[in-house]
Amino acid sequence: MVILFHPAARAAGNAAAVLATLREALPGDRAALAVMAAAAFAQGPAALMPARLRARADAGRFAALFAAHGPLLLAEAEGRPLGCILAEPAQPGEPARITGLWVAPGAAGQGIGSALLAAMERHLAAAGAESLRVRVPSGHLRALGLFRRRGYAMQAAGQRTEPVLQVPLPHTVLAKPLAGATAGGALPCAAA
Repeated sequence: MVILFHPAARAAGNAAAVLATLREALPGDRAALAVMAAAAFAQGPAALMPARLRARADAGRFAALFAAHGPLLLAEAEGRPLGCILAEPAQPGEPARITGLWVAPGAAGQGIGSALLAAMERHLAAAGAESLRVRVPSGHLRALGLFRRRGYAMQAAGQRTEPVLQVPLPHTVLAKPLAGATAGGALPCAAA
């Protein structure tokens, strides 16, 4: 169980806590996560895309993405998904890669993205990854800010294939070394 607070609300003295559970997604979770991720995508990166592309970013595309990659971690409260993060494990000599991080539109700004990112970093480090890379749509300032606050540094910028729609779009590539990378290990994402 993780207790999350919106930083601005906490600073103003009226922080309402969100109790969330972080765990590895099960096959039965994927349909609800695909719907949630499509809604998050529509309010985030899709706003930077032409309308003809936005219409293609439906739950079916996310379901296919989730089935083809892993690990997939989720944050949930009272049985409903608040967010999820998908990664590709490190290959020999290569960094692990974040495929995507999505937070439900009504749950944005409460620390869920940061908690999911920290959990995935621990998970991948325990599996032996020494570093982690992520591609962020170049105009998605909220996502870029999250990764910068979490210690990611810019590595490159340019056209990259967007993983949901499989079209080239301007992206910024950021990377971070993972401290404490060890071989093997279980999902160390439940925090108190």
